[in-house]
Amino acid sequence: MNKYIGIDIGGSAIKHALISENGQISNFQTCDTPATLDSFFETIKKKIQDSYSSNQIEGIAISMPGLIDSKSGFAFHGGALTYIREMNIREQLQSLCNVPLQIENDGKCAALGEHWVGQLQNVSNGIVLVLGTGIGGGIIINNQLVRGHNLSAGEFSFIQTNIESDRFEYAFAMQSGVKSLSDSYASLKKMSHSKMNGKLFFKDLENGDPDALILFENYTKKMAKQLFNLQTILDPEVISIGGGISQQKILFHSIEKHLDDIINASPFPCVRPTIKQSFLGNKANLLGALAHFKERERTNN
Repeated sequence: MNKYIGIDIGGSAIKHALISENGQISNFQTCDTPATLDSFFETIKKKIQDSYSSNQIEGIAISMPGLIDSKSGFAFHGGALTYIREMNIREQLQSLCNVPLQIENDGKCAALGEHWVGQLQNVSNGIVLVLGTGIGGGIIINNQLVRGHNLSAGEFSFIQTNIESDRFEYAFAMQSGVKSLSDSYASLKKMSHSKMNGKLFFKDLENGDPDALILFENYTKKMAKQLFNLQTILDPEVISIGGGISQQKILFHSIEKHLDDIINASPFPCVRPTIKQSFLGNKANLLGALAHFKERERTNN
């Protein structure tokens, strides 16, 4: 069976693995994301060479942040990878290996992965939200990934949530990213932001901390409103939610409660979003990168 190298480049960590033709993942590993462009290329080169040493590889599939033209391989910017700007990142990476290499934006890879083997499997129209530091994601319409005229479809982070202010603190990422949740809680508890994280927050929430309860209710209420807005605009069959925080079932219970409130308050019939918890976890981007690779190679051939 054909094997591929999958590489999911994030702002803080790089995940890489071998992936079979049917999506079976093996040799899953992680490493820190380098801080400079030179060390970035050296790291990717080493991961590719290490995988070549004992495996017959058919191709390399990469997911990364930023505004990426997946057809040409040009990166207008690399998102959290601030050293990637205005370069053909695929050409640079392709020079490190002698098998085909394809690259796509990480949120769009998450959507492709969900559509292939996740919660959007057999769904013609769906949305994926990935709750991380920001809010990434992708849109599937008529079984096709929507990239948009400027390649920015699915960049949910930049949705504005407050008509009274244009400040970026009111962008969806700043209001509903996981970091905003932990930072807000750290401020309430007069703690250093660096000492607070999602695990500590949910532990306090589980123990009934009143500050955590109020903050979480506000967080999920905002999330429910944006999910309702996305349902109204795009009318998907399913909205799948991923990211580390999505493993907390209480998140979905609270969102569903606030969706009840929204639907019940409307004087007109409204379509209720169907929200599902992603079960692909941190493998969604790797699988989506391979789905993209296979599609590009079919198109090229």
